Amino acid sequence: MCRQTTILPTSRAIRSRIFELKSENRFLPAYITMSEFLQRALYVDGYIKADDDTRTLLLLEASDFKNFHALQIERNFFTFMQNSSYLFRFFEELSGELVEIGNLEQADTYGDYQEHIEILRELYGRYEKICDENRIADPIFLPKRYRLNRAYIKGLGEIEYTIEGYITNFEMKILLECAELIPVTLYFEAGRFNKKMQEKLSSYGIPVEKDKRHRIDLKNRRSMPEDLPSFRTEIVCEPLGERLLQAAFIKQKVYEFIESGIAPEQIAVVLPDENFAHHLRRFDIENNFNFAMGFSLSKSVFVEKITAVMDYIDNPGIENSARLKRIGAELAESVAKVYKADVETCNFSDAINLFLGKEPSEAVREVIKEELFHFEKILPSLAGVTLKSALYLFVNRIKSKSIDDIRGGKITVLGLLETRAVEYRGVIVVDFNENIVPRKSEKDLFLNSSTRLKAGLPSTKERESLQKLYYSNLFRRAEKVAISYVESADTVPSRFLTQLGISASRRYDDTQYADLLFTKKERKRHYDGVVEMEYDFASRPISATALRTFLTCKRKFYYRYIEMLKPHEIAKDMPEEHEIGTALHYALRDTYRLQSRYADKEILKHAVSDALQRYSGNTPLDRYLNKLWLRRLDAFFDFEMKRFEKAEVIACEENLKAKVGEMTITGQIDRIDLVAEGLEVLDYKSGNYPLYTARTVGGATDFQLEFYYLLAEQNSAALHPKFITANPKSIRCGYYDLKDGTVKYEELLDVKLKMLEGHLKEMSRAGRLRFDMTGSLGACRYCEYIHLCHREL
Repeated sequence: MCRQTTILPTSRAIRSRIFELKSENRFLPAYITMSEFLQRALYVDGYIKADDDTRTLLLLEASDFKNFHALQIERNFFTFMQNSSYLFRFFEELSGELVEIGNLEQADTYGDYQEHIEILRELYGRYEKICDENRIADPIFLPKRYRLNRAYIKGLGEIEYTIEGYITNFEMKILLECAELIPVTLYFEAGRFNKKMQEKLSSYGIPVEKDKRHRIDLKNRRSMPEDLPSFRTEIVCEPLGERLLQAAFIKQKVYEFIESGIAPEQIAVVLPDENFAHHLRRFDIENNFNFAMGFSLSKSVFVEKITAVMDYIDNPGIENSARLKRIGAELAESVAKVYKADVETCNFSDAINLFLGKEPSEAVREVIKEELFHFEKILPSLAGVTLKSALYLFVNRIKSKSIDDIRGGKITVLGLLETRAVEYRGVIVVDFNENIVPRKSEKDLFLNSSTRLKAGLPSTKERESLQKLYYSNLFRRAEKVAISYVESADTVPSRFLTQLGISASRRYDDTQYADLLFTKKERKRHYDGVVEMEYDFASRPISATALRTFLTCKRKFYYRYIEMLKPHEIAKDMPEEHEIGTALHYALRDTYRLQSRYADKEILKHAVSDALQRYSGNTPLDRYLNKLWLRRLDAFFDFEMKRFEKAEVIACEENLKAKVGEMTITGQIDRIDLVAEGLEVLDYKSGNYPLYTARTVGGATDFQLEFYYLLAEQNSAALHPKFITANPKSIRCGYYDLKDGTVKYEELLDVKLKMLEGHLKEMSRAGRLRFDMTGSLGACRYCEYIHLCHREL
């Protein structure tokens, strides 16, 4: 019996092929991937294989020459470690296509990349010399030094290779050499998206017919074409308004596919952006999915804790401090002591083990221990690097790792490349947007498309055609395909939809998908229906803010002032506008309590600056905001100089009470100035403020200035001895715009005072009240109680 070895693109394709044959009573052929085949079929005498860390260190050593900086890649280990992958991928591509780096200059017709090519050539030559001196076998030099493992190849019997996509020139060369030793058969489907591969086969003297499936005898260069099998695929494509709703789209389509008779094992969910797996996993409460990409360690407790500590030490702001407190601050102090020290003076393993002990997953701990073992080998090369930089490098390594999904879900979730040479009856693809499909390649970094084409390297267009081929084959072999993309102002569907002949239509609206995703349990509705109770407004003082709330929405008044429900404040580094305004209020209060008027603008400015610093932090952000507001207040300072020619400040931030009929009103007046005509009661505003007209005053809900007027009127005698109520004096009220340096006086004071007295009189005799929700949904948009009222917009 002749031994047969089948080469497939991926391990998943091998598992799929074995699964198809397991019911047959026969010996299974030997399966292997192309990368495994090359590792066994080729060797380099006297050389050892380098691991990734060793390769990076040797390349860093090779980059020590004058012009390397022109590549815009810094040579410090910290930065170089992050960017070396671009260089290796470029060199690996040249190696795979058997393109000499010196030949790139001829392909660069206009000399656009002459300097870069010269630098890359020097880097390549220096790196090759260092590898030879150390007897290191790097894959990029394999085409120059390999020898065939003839005994291994002959032991394979005969080789069958299914071409799904593209074969590099080096792979083709090896297959041709193998064909001189044993029979080698290639299987290839020629379609409209793999013209590059058709041309390559033709260049080797192998005839290829379009839209045919070929069985190719490689040694004799003979091709036996046959018709492609026909498939009838039902394809639907739906736009969605939000990316997260695609998790519901997936679950809905899985249900429909299973209802149509497709087994769960024959359904695949394809993620062009594999980061979406994190969202889908959160909603997989039934454990229906198995994730081929595994679980990323970037979401592990270890990474979460070490990142929180590093962020806090780097920037001990409000947000980082709150996060550290939530995650656990016990580790920060010990790390902070040696954070800026050179790594060779610290025990790096001890630092890592502090966090490793907090990781609950045994599988994650094992991966971290293994990475720590490898990382310790390069620590001697990090001389002069701080512990901070070493931790950052190590954490980045851990973030790139994953552990296998062992939950056993029957529906496979995988990336596009994992679908090669695999057939699924049901296929679901999400994120089919232009910014994701086609996927951009990092290999195109150093050369443009025309230079790559002339050099014999795959162009961007050819890479896109390859991705179209993968999608086309995946769809063509399936019975049902469901595709979704996000439709918004910032995103558009991929052009691949048009090129693949797929049209979109909306079957369900976003609300239906949202209901599928989020309606797990019926929420307890605490405040449904009518809220009615006895309430005596005259029993406690009322502020202008409380009155505005009551007039705007009685239900909101009930939550805030009767139930006393306060929203949770999330700690933030960037202060809210009201926090900045409060700091300004306090700063101006302290300034004018020291001195009631100022004759020199600079003295006033320095007084406000000093006071403002007392009410804000000492972070760079706080200092920046202080300087920004001092600049914004320049017009205010100029206006103050003019005001102080005729006015003086007699009160700041005064808490006052007054009786209006049966009601007691209260308020804190920002500022009261004494002028020849009487008093001016001012409300500082650093943001927006209400200004009503004769046409709009009927719907007024804000009576802040009217409250100030009544409070000042009844308390004027106590405010300042110079103001004598026996003499008829006037009171004017206005908003003091701190940004513009102007006072906007209340022109409708008398009208609004009558309205206010009417509101207060009605409230004083209200008795039993119904606290209904407002009829204006616009008022709900930014309301902190919107979820209690179930008025999510």
